[in-house]
Amino acid sequence: MKLGIITGTTRPGNAGTSVGDWVNATLTDRDDVELVDLRVADYDLDLLNEPTMPGAADGVYENEKTTRWAAAIKDVDAFIFVTPEYNAAPPAAFKNAVDLLFVEWTGKPVGFVGYGFHKGARAVKHWRDIVGNLNMKAAEQAVEIDLGAEFADGAFEPSDAQVEQLNKVVDEVVSLNG
Repeated sequence: MKLGIITGTTRPGNAGTSVGDWVNATLTDRDDVELVDLRVADYDLDLLNEPTMPGAADGVYENEKTTRWAAAIKDVDAFIFVTPEYNAAPPAAFKNAVDLLFVEWTGKPVGFVGYGFHKGARAVKHWRDIVGNLNMKAAEQAVEIDLGAEFADGAFEPSDAQVEQLNKVVDEVVSLNG
């Protein structure tokens, strides 16, 4: 199963890069998933630039950036969203990346790794509503990371419990794919 790890922040100097790196590194030894490292910042997506609503576009997009993003998402079976919490919600760039597509998400499982000063819990709560609207299958488990307590010199320092929790999230995502 191809598992896309989507690191959702685009902010320069962000904390999410180290969280996304940790997720990818932690899951590397699993033999039940093939990891695909997807970073929203690498796609330079424009804000809602498609003239046709994604639900009506049926996977056909006019903007080259959207087409490239859609191909990457379509090729993946399930996802882990590595999401910051900005003002009690997911960041706009990540939400836009999801909103640009529709059929590419439908029916696919997703798990969450949230981080922020409130452990990303409010962003994950928003994501659950959003992915439900896309008919995705959301894992009940999630990883929560306290930005204020679990970062040293800008790098995430995970606990053994967080490693265990991440693997539980992935186990659930794998089971939802079957």
